[in-house]
Amino acid sequence: MLIYQHEITHREKNVEEYFFSRRELEKGIIRGKIDAAKNDAVGKDFWRDNEHFADLFNAVLFGGEQIIKPENLEEMDTDVSGVIMADDYKLSLGRFRDVVKKNFDGIELVVLGLELQEHIHYGMPLRTMIYDSLGYLKEFEGVRKWNKQNGVKAVNADEFLSGIKKDDRFHPIINIILYYGEKEWDGPTSLQDMMVDMPERFSQLFADYHINLVQMLDSGKLLFHNNDVRMLFDVVSNIYRNNIDYIYSKYDGTRVDKDLLWMIGKITENKDMIELSEIKEGESVDMCDAWKKFYEKARQEGFKTGNEDGIRSATIDNIIFMIRYGIPKKDLLTKFTEEEYNEALSKMKTM
Repeated sequence: MLIYQHEITHREKNVEEYFFSRRELEKGIIRGKIDAAKNDAVGKDFWRDNEHFADLFNAVLFGGEQIIKPENLEEMDTDVSGVIMADDYKLSLGRFRDVVKKNFDGIELVVLGLELQEHIHYGMPLRTMIYDSLGYLKEFEGVRKWNKQNGVKAVNADEFLSGIKKDDRFHPIINIILYYGEKEWDGPTSLQDMMVDMPERFSQLFADYHINLVQMLDSGKLLFHNNDVRMLFDVVSNIYRNNIDYIYSKYDGTRVDKDLLWMIGKITENKDMIELSEIKEGESVDMCDAWKKFYEKARQEGFKTGNEDGIRSATIDNIIFMIRYGIPKKDLLTKFTEEEYNEALSKMKTM
């Protein structure tokens, strides 16, 4: 008997539990909460789109092969909260995944979960394993409840004590952790990475748990078919690497969806991209207009003072700011002189 109960809901609050010692949890000393607005800022709505979601999973899990079809995806309840019981100890864990979908190919379904991670988390394998366990626990309790409500009788003491039938089966949960931070991930990617060194004989017996981690910086290693997903990874990773020349040469004049530009701006903390994306709702925009706008705004700032020395000083400070921002020399020289550029470099050496 195969049973899976789910409901599609919209959650406004996203609570993230960090797992430490039992005593700390009981006292409620350590609890991490992520503002729902901040999570939305890095694109939960973007990844709820089946085309985007499928392309990410196919690129990460199947080398770009089109195994997961957008038309086979359906959004699911993101709540995987649960209660863990052990003797006289009861622990309630609250957790809402960022995006959860079921993939149904006409025969059976697989549960696919996506976690958006801004910072490196050195307990990620443990945390993800616990959340997966909560997902299985939720389905297990659902099957037990269904059996009881529908009068499904146990045929022996083993089934009675289990609360489920011998042939009851559950649905696999497969997750991707999408890390969009600027630093390379240096955290664990498996439970064994978090363990002390073990003798080889014990290591072979250890029940390990691996996570499917993908970084924005992995852009060149992934085969995407969706233009939005490909552009997101490509632009963000090259902004992080200060490859502004590359972005200009590839995307200048390219029209992009404003929601995509807004998300790139949020991830990379580029205020000009965010402002540009909010000019008129529903319009596409030029990818590189944000940098052009930045040039003009910075240049104008240089003329706000009332004397020649003030203008010169403000101009040099603006050039320094733009150099640090990653603007290439050839573009700066379209707005400033070679003398001003060199003066800015000299001033930077003394700062």
